[in-house]
Amino acid sequence: MLNQTFSIIDVETTGGSPFLDRIIEIGLLRVEKGEVVKTYQTLLNPGVALPEFITELTGITDADLLGAPTFDDIKEELFELLEDSILVAHNASFDYGFIGQEFRRSGWSFSMNNLCTVRLSRVLYPEHKHHNLDALIERHGFSIDNRHRAFDDAKILWDFLQMLPTQFPREQVEKAIKRTMLKIPPKKQLHMQQQPPPEELTYIYEE
Repeated sequence: MLNQTFSIIDVETTGGSPFLDRIIEIGLLRVEKGEVVKTYQTLLNPGVALPEFITELTGITDADLLGAPTFDDIKEELFELLEDSILVAHNASFDYGFIGQEFRRSGWSFSMNNLCTVRLSRVLYPEHKHHNLDALIERHGFSIDNRHRAFDDAKILWDFLQMLPTQFPREQVEKAIKRTMLKIPPKKQLHMQQQPPPEELTYIYEE
C-alpha cells in the first residue's frame, strides 16, 4: 500500500458546506512509489466575497483572489494530478466533498479511492483522544510555516505518512491503511462524464 500512488491534498474554502461554499485554495503533493513527483498549489477565485473569519483563519483576502483562476480554469490540470491515485486528506470527507462538488458544477462526475488521515491516526494511536491536524503537529513535532494554508497543511500529511513506518512495522501500517481507506468500485472510479449534481449531504469534522 505504501508504494501506491497518493494524491495528498488540502483545500481552503469559504465555509463548511460543499453545496453552499467554494474552494479558495488547493495544495497537493502527488506521491509515486514513496517519492513526491509533482506538487501543485493555487488560489481560486470563488466568485463571492470571503467571510471575515476565513480571512482571519487563512490570511487570504478578497484582493488575493481577484486575479486567481476559477475551478473551471484548473479542472483539467487537477484531474490529471488526481488520476490513477488514492486521494489522501485530513478529515477526507470534507476535502473529497468539496472537490467532488466543484467537479460536478463543471458537469464532470467525480469518485476515487480516498484515505482519511484522521481515521488512520485513530487506528494507529488509539491511546490519544485528539487527532485533528494541530494535535498531530504538536504530538509528532512536525514543523509548519503557514497553518491553514492548503499546501503547508497537505505537506504535514506527507510528513505523517513518511513517519509511520519508523514507528510501526510496515505490515501494521499497511493493514491500518487498508482498514481506513474508502474504496470506490472500479466502474465508478475518477472519470470525465456529464452528471447531475447529487442530493445534499452533510460532512462532519472529525477530531
